[in-house]
Amino acid sequence: MHFHFSIPSSVAFAPGTADTVGHLLLGFEASKVFCIFDVTIKNAGLVDNVLASLKAAKLEVTEWENVQPNPSDQLVEEGARLAKEAEIDAIVAVGGGSVIDAAKAVSILMTNESPINQYDGINLVKNPGTLLVAIPTTAGTASEVTSFTVVTDTTQHKKMVIGGQNVGARVALLDPNLTLSAPPALTASTGMGALAHAIEAYLSVANSIPTDINALKAIELIYNYLPKVVQDGSNMEARSNTLL
Repeated sequence: MHFHFSIPSSVAFAPGTADTVGHLLLGFEASKVFCIFDVTIKNAGLVDNVLASLKAAKLEVTEWENVQPNPSDQLVEEGARLAKEAEIDAIVAVGGGSVIDAAKAVSILMTNESPINQYDGINLVKNPGTLLVAIPTTAGTASEVTSFTVVTDTTQHKKMVIGGQNVGARVALLDPNLTLSAPPALTASTGMGALAHAIEAYLSVANSIPTDINALKAIELIYNYLPKVVQDGSNMEARSNTLL
């Protein structure tokens, strides 16, 4: 028997944990923060408490809300340019997989040379990225705890998969409160995405005991709680267990 199992993120899971992000970053001695989200998240009010926490900690915050679904190489290069101009020393991503993927790519470009396209593949990112705290707003395929980011290559018209030990968030704050406003269709589709990943992991020829344990538990939780949360989005037990 042999295997290697790790995730890049330290995980904090609790209702209200997103509100602690300012205090958390003070512990890392951060002072200038690049906060990444998209317009939908902003309009839904999901970033308000996060920004309030950062500002209450007297951190200097630069907001970037231009993230689009399936972030492109051009988009993340723009984000990295803005972050460098602001001389940030930490990144906070609030949103779904596209926002967190974009934030991972920006983090890479803060400490590794452009363009992002040269890192398409595994373990090509040589330097750890800038400190990244990921705060998901959907219960989906969990970009906040994976060592991969997916970025669209606009020249070759394909999705790049950039992975390795220097790709990923340092901290993931999993707050079920931020998933409460997800409508039924989004709740169902992201939940089914997570289910597909869990089944794929269990059936993979690269499986191991740790991945089997996690995959089987994920399948159990999604089977038991996803139908409940689609029917009643205010069911906090179902929201929590689906996010878990």
